[in-house]
Amino acid sequence: MKDFILENNLEGTHKFICKECCRETSHKIISSYCENGSEDHGGGNSVDWTVKNQIIQCLGCENISFRVSSTCSEDYDVDIDGIYHYETIKYYPSRFEGLKAINIYLLPVEVQGIYQETILAIENEQNILAGIGIRALIETICKDQKAEGKDLNQQINSLHEKSIVTKEGVDILHKLRVLGNKAAHEVQAHNKEQLSLAIQIIDHMLDGTYIIPHKVSRVLK
Repeated sequence: MKDFILENNLEGTHKFICKECCRETSHKIISSYCENGSEDHGGGNSVDWTVKNQIIQCLGCENISFRVSSTCSEDYDVDIDGIYHYETIKYYPSRFEGLKAINIYLLPVEVQGIYQETILAIENEQNILAGIGIRALIETICKDQKAEGKDLNQQINSLHEKSIVTKEGVDILHKLRVLGNKAAHEVQAHNKEQLSLAIQIIDHMLDGTYIIPHKVSRVLK
């Protein structure tokens, strides 16, 4: 059994993650189409669920997106306050708090592609693929910068010899290389904090290697 309820211009504001602002901001719910369902399993037992399909708007940047909130009577846990039910949240387009993609159009085409796929993997919580993407990004940058060496370890060291990254930068890239190796060879999923920091480090490298030099050549001719 199902029933549907449509609500428009709901009152009040809510704290949701905004993809453009890259953080939790105040939103209003423009429209909500709520589905309530129940399945009778006999013996007085039933499974009940609720799915709210919402059009939301950030009150800061005014960006409009889509949010789905769902709960089920079978998804619950118990704490000192009693029973509570899990709420599953999905955003469309997907997003990750604190993650803001750089201007990829100032990057080489090969770097653009793997960067976009890595960001999508992080946003969609595909953590193993994201770890592999981090390593692939470093490999692609090394290839584009014509780093020398028979493996990625030597190629990263070559970036320092070419004065592309600092000694400290090389040490960090080796940490990311190990992170990517564990994802690729040990199928190890890294947590959100590790992946977020990793992509920030990659962003800093891309900024210094490609984006800032491009801007300098355009502005300071």
